[in-house]
Amino acid sequence: MVKKIVIILGGVIIFAGWLFYSNSTKSEISGQSTVDNVNEIVHTIEGPDIKVEPDTYDLGIVVYGDVPERIFKISNLGNKPLEILKLSTSCGCTKASMAEEDKIISPGETADMLVTFDPAVHGDDSDLGDLVRVIYIKTNDLDNSEVEVEITANVVKRE
Repeated sequence: MVKKIVIILGGVIIFAGWLFYSNSTKSEISGQSTVDNVNEIVHTIEGPDIKVEPDTYDLGIVVYGDVPERIFKISNLGNKPLEILKLSTSCGCTKASMAEEDKIISPGETADMLVTFDPAVHGDDSDLGDLVRVIYIKTNDLDNSEVEVEITANVVKRE
């Protein structure tokens, strides 16, 4: 009788150990076990890899004469430095800028890009109503050498 209990307990202990090991292996494979695993996965992308957040932003209602701004985050998900080669926009009313030292982004790092929108820059009513403006980011990312982000706005005259 004691021998049967020892055998049953031994089987339960072995089964519990197998179950524990099996679950810990699954979480390591899925990348959920530690933050280090996530960083390892991020840096397995060969070369620079750009990600911009947000990729679109609604400024909402903008009063003609106001100059709203928004900071976009540019991240490098690759394993080589990301170079911001050129920033340009679809209209003179929109400006995009970065500090010179932020134009080379190390792997895993993020830099700020400031975007300003001045609907009165042209001095006429050409920038009234619902508008979409595009910011072009030229990089050394071979898969995404030019990324586009958008701002939208509804420009109204001051009452």
